[in-house]
Amino acid sequence: MSTPTKSKLYILIIGILLITNIVMLFFFLNKDAGRSGRHNANPDRRAMMRDFLQNQVGFSTEQIQQYDTLSKQFKAKTQNTPDSLRGNKEEQFKVLGTKGFSESAIDSIVNKSAENQKIMELQMMNHFVSIRKLCTAEQQPKFDSLFYKIWGKKKRPDDKKPEEKK
Repeated sequence: MSTPTKSKLYILIIGILLITNIVMLFFFLNKDAGRSGRHNANPDRRAMMRDFLQNQVGFSTEQIQQYDTLSKQFKAKTQNTPDSLRGNKEEQFKVLGTKGFSESAIDSIVNKSAENQKIMELQMMNHFVSIRKLCTAEQQPKFDSLFYKIWGKKKRPDDKKPEEKK
């Protein structure tokens, strides 16, 4: 291959790599833009839950309105939780450093973190109980049997793997 042909080939390869990098950067930045806050990390979770309650459990319009109210209250109640926990972590690390990473300091910090996690989990479970209380007696078995699919797997209960659709 002659030198001009090699140069053109190298320029073509560099151009393709440059375009590929720009496209990857675009997708990377857009992906991170949607993760600005914990509650915004999955903005359609509430919509998924609403859809589940309406279509799978059979919630009426009134029940959906009650769910929306509960959801807004829960969000307002827990909105600052990640920020406060982050602040607690920073404070805990400072204490850990001042106490020389002693076993007692570590044990104390771990116990405090476990207590904070327990409080968060209790808030979440109580929210689920509140949602379940909106169900009629006929709806509760549906809610109980399908709820874990919508929340635990983070996908709709009616979504199936390709091999299950046969």
